[in-house]
Amino acid sequence: MSPMHITKRILAAVFAAALMGCLMLTGCAQTQSQQPANQEEAGPTSQSFMSDMNMASAKLQEKMDGFADAVSREDLVSMQMQADAAYGAIDDMAAVEAPEELSDLKQRYVDACGQLKEALSQYVALYQEIKTATTRAPFDYSTYADRIAQVQTAYDAGLQALKDADQAASEM
Repeated sequence: MSPMHITKRILAAVFAAALMGCLMLTGCAQTQSQQPANQEEAGPTSQSFMSDMNMASAKLQEKMDGFADAVSREDLVSMQMQADAAYGAIDDMAAVEAPEELSDLKQRYVDACGQLKEALSQYVALYQEIKTATTRAPFDYSTYADRIAQVQTAYDAGLQALKDADQAASEM
């Protein structure tokens, strides 16, 4: 198996697993039906925020699973579509309204997902360059290892930020 195929399989698994960290919110969240009605009228509560973040995380995980599938099929068009859908899910997560006491936690999750978004974007761009290379304008494989390392570094930073946010959430 070529290094390119191995890298694609690893990155597909890595991106799918990365956002599982977002699902750590599941244990912290209550469903909307468990909240008193008068709290919902007063603005976001801790429980409603965690529930909304959990739903956004589940949506993001679904989109990342689609991206991993597109990578495994080497389907650049589907990769881009799924990446765009994941970006939308990240934007939805950023739009979740948090109570004041959880605004820092929300920002930690948003920042972590933004770092993962950057890694995803870098991977799509790299794969697009490879797929669109021609004999007249070939892909420079001498830069491949460094560029994959950059993607991995961006991913690792995002994953660590997710772990840190999860730790902060568990300490609340």
